[in-house]
Amino acid sequence: MIATLKTLATLSDYGVSIVPCARREIRRWAVAAAAIPDPVLRHHAMHSIRVDSRNAEAVAALAATAPRRQRRTTVELLVAYQVLVDYVDTVGERVCAGELRRGLEIGMALVTAIDTPASALQLDTLGDDGGYLVDLVATCRGRLWQLPSAAIVAPEAKIAAMRCGQALAHTHAAAALGSTDDLRQWTTAQPRVAGYSWWEIAAGGNSSIAILALLAAAADPVTTRCDAAALAAAYWPHLCVMSTMLDSLVDYEEDALSGDFSFASHYPTRLSVCDGLVNAATRSIASTKLLRHSGSHTMIVWGIAGYYAAGAAPGSLAAQVAPPVVATLDSAAMPVILALRAQHRLGGMRR
Repeated sequence: MIATLKTLATLSDYGVSIVPCARREIRRWAVAAAAIPDPVLRHHAMHSIRVDSRNAEAVAALAATAPRRQRRTTVELLVAYQVLVDYVDTVGERVCAGELRRGLEIGMALVTAIDTPASALQLDTLGDDGGYLVDLVATCRGRLWQLPSAAIVAPEAKIAAMRCGQALAHTHAAAALGSTDDLRQWTTAQPRVAGYSWWEIAAGGNSSIAILALLAAAADPVTTRCDAAALAAAYWPHLCVMSTMLDSLVDYEEDALSGDFSFASHYPTRLSVCDGLVNAATRSIASTKLLRHSGSHTMIVWGIAGYYAAGAAPGSLAAQVAPPVVATLDSAAMPVILALRAQHRLGGMRR
């Protein structure tokens, strides 16, 4: 009962103090995207915000771990960084997918965004974007280094950012060239991945959730290097794998029809899909219980699992896998899952 009441209080706080700020920032970046001079880059930037704005709103929940005096800065940082990730992902997929080297260069923006504000800005913008990419990176830097523990989390965050940029580039190249050889080779070099298949590791690499959790931890003045290392180890690979594999699972049928690249399609059987997702969810829950602010991080796991469970179409593979994944969660997760289901229903009505 106490756990459920805490969950409800956190949900209320998220809805009242975090969501409005996150939506304000998303609108700000949408206006900036619409002003990009290059029509191709403008289209991609606007498309990534339109399609992925819920990502930025959802990851802002990590600001719940920030002290209230740092809450607004943290939300602005998290939203800007997620908008940056989505933009890098979109242009990497649609502009330079067949050029691995170019994709890796674009992915370096994720690392550059964590550098100190005084560091040189060396970015490949792919064209005349009117300073959009530079503004995103500069905003991330500016907000991050206003936070008291930025220097503590930056080394781990850069490692996670480098991994994400590389994984995105290798995934786009695999999709464009029709070969997973380089992507599979990349996964063999990744640390702490025992118990996961190569496609799960590749999927996890595409996730930004570990970076964002570390950036949010910069807001806490008592965050230590041990805290940052524990956070990085909890999110990578467990939460990273769970989040991206669930996302791929929801798109499984659509990707099969379109021929788009699918991580979920690499599972040999439907049973192995379920086993893989339950494994990732179980390990995610176990890893977050050892962290500072463990309650908030556990709710992130609940939110990820609940979001994709709520969005699973009836009769889909995701609808079959969702119940055993949700069953791994604590009963206190139900308010989160019910709220997400209600949100999906309202979203469906609005569309």
